[in-house]
Formats: sequence, C-alpha cells, structure tokens
Amino acid sequence: MDLMQDYPRFAELEKKASRRVPPFAWAYLASGTGKGVAARRNLQALDKVILTPRFLRGAIKPQLATRFLGHDYALPLGVAPIGLSSLIWPGSEKMLARAAAKAGIPYCLSTVAGDSIENIGPLAGDKGWFQLYPPQDRAMMRDLLARAQAAGFQKLLVTADVPAASRREDMRVAGAPLGSFRSQVTPRIFYQLLQHPSWALATLRNGSLRFRNLEKYAPPSGLANLTSFIGQQLHGALDWDYMAEIRQVWPGPMLLKGLLAVEDAAQAKAIGLDGMVLSNHGGRQFDAAPVPIDQLPAIRGQVGPDFPLIVDSGIRSGLDVLRVLALGADFVLLGRGFLYAVAALGEAGADHAIAILTEEMQNAMLQLGVERLDQLADRLAG
Repeated sequence: MDLMQDYPRFAELEKKASRRVPPFAWAYLASGTGKGVAARRNLQALDKVILTPRFLRGAIKPQLATRFLGHDYALPLGVAPIGLSSLIWPGSEKMLARAAAKAGIPYCLSTVAGDSIENIGPLAGDKGWFQLYPPQDRAMMRDLLARAQAAGFQKLLVTADVPAASRREDMRVAGAPLGSFRSQVTPRIFYQLLQHPSWALATLRNGSLRFRNLEKYAPPSGLANLTSFIGQQLHGALDWDYMAEIRQVWPGPMLLKGLLAVEDAAQAKAIGLDGMVLSNHGGRQFDAAPVPIDQLPAIRGQVGPDFPLIVDSGIRSGLDVLRVLALGADFVLLGRGFLYAVAALGEAGADHAIAILTEEMQNAMLQLGVERLDQLADRLAG
C-alpha cells in the first residue's frame, strides 16, 4: 500500500478513523463544545492567512529544522497533549511517542493519558514533554513532577484552559458516559462496539481504559470513583500563586498553555515562565473563545520578539504550520491530526502523519520561494 497515494492529507485519515472508532469515543476527539463554533472558527481563520509566492529564486532547499528552548528539533512542531488518547485508539501514546522520537520532534504526554509517565518517558527520549493539570493536592503535584523528571521529560507544559469540565454536548448525544467513563457498558455502547470490531479488539489487547498517572493517588475503588477523584483534583486549582509555586518546583523549561489575553501573557512572563502556548483547547472548552492566531499579534507585541510562543488549535496541515510561523509563533503543536492518523492506520499512521506534514511544508516552501522558516513573515499578504 502506498500510504501517501491513499492518504495524502489528514482529511483522508480523518474519514477512515471516523469509521473505525465508535461514536462515543469519536465525539470526544472530533467535537467541540456548544454549537462547535470555536472549533470551526479555528479552521476558518487559518484558511484566511494568505502567503504570497516569490518566483525566480533559483534552486530552493527548504530547511525545516529549528531550535526551541534549548533543543534542536527536525521540524518546527510537536505532538500536543491529548487526554484519554487511548480511548480514541488504544496504545496511541506509545505509538506517537515512538514516532516523534524517531522523527526528532517532541511528544507531550498528558496527565490524564491512558499510559504512564514511566512507560512513555523512555520512548520519547530527550524530546519528551510533560503536560500538567495542576491538582488541588500540592503533594500530588510535586510527586507528578518528580516522576516526570525521573522519567526524562525535558519540558513542562502547564494547562490553564480547563478551569472546569466543558459540557461537550456532542458526547452526550453520542452516548458517552460523560463525567465518569464508568466501567460498565451500556446497551448503546455495546451496540457501538459490535459495529467497530477493530477498536474493540485493540482495546482488549491494550487493556481497559485507565488513568495510569493518577491511580496511585486515588482510593482503590474502581474507575467511576477514580474519575470523580480526578475531576475534583484537576479543576479549578490553578491561580497565579500556584503557577509561581510550580515554577519553583520544576527545574527545567516551563510553559503555560491556554493563554489568550494580553494581560495574562504579561503576567506569565513576569513570573518567570519560559514560554506560552496560545490555545483555545481546540474549541473544546468554550464556544465563544477567540482564535489563537487572532490573539498572536497583540501578545507578541506585549511579550517581545524573543519570548517563545507556541500556537495550537485547528492546525491540520503543513501549510497551516507555516501560516502560524509566518504570523509570529516560534513553534506549533498538533493534536487531533495525529490521533486521526493512528486511529486510521495504527502504528504506521503516526509515522505517516509526520511524513505528510514534512512533505506539505517542504512543498509549500518551494512554492513560496523560501528556504528558511524565518523568511515566512515576508510572504504574508497585505
């Protein structure tokens, strides 16, 4: 099979993945919240970024390698943290960590991933990042960070854009047991499993859904009580004083994810953070949230040209990556696209997603007549 022939874009991977994943799990990945306006607006805003080609430039050799926060990466992008990623496709954390390490890009493990810090850290190698949902319990926070450091994770990404659980109406409609992911299978879910045997078999091989990073802290009383414990611990805990405390605990580079307001960006820089991730959580949290790239110019103006800024939310192609860099970001994270790939093709999908992005970026740079990523801003139209 020629994967690039059959699946040349994430769009084809998304179509196949949607057929392989049961609706209750698919809704968790693919839907936004509310009416889905924020999720759609992310895509539309990127499509409106126009880059003007320059021709007669001679032979162009695109250079995609970049240095970010003291590390060299083969591409200016990484795999974003996605909670419950093993729900979408069982074992996806290992697949994506291995592929990212092989490609020389970062993989960011979520606090609420299905696999553990200890299992994924060695696979991610020196490109591993850890994403922290700060728990109410400070001792738990310190232990999570100590485990991440011991497992070799190089950078910490603290998530601020989930102050409370979102309503996720599409998940309710799809029959997902929202709020608890209870261990029992309802008749509706059982019917969905019968219709999606590949996912069901992969789940049997990988084991049932677990929150391996958090199990040691919770009472040993089943998945329903564990998810209730997680909800109590991980929502509403973070404020600026807590951020300053985490900054004191974590010895390496630390970024804050989810900022959209200029005032918040100024405070993040003031407390000694090493960078920020502009994100609206992919449109999954708040349907009236602004698009990150729309906030990027003002935030860049506030923090200055040398302060590291990452953007995520709605990026679906190598061209989108270049658009974001042209607008002033230093690095990009993608989440949904990588899970579409592993849900569609398994382990091969992780490598193929990186191949798609690489080829798309190389081709776009050839079309634009640029060799270096820092030349992209000159191609912005208007």
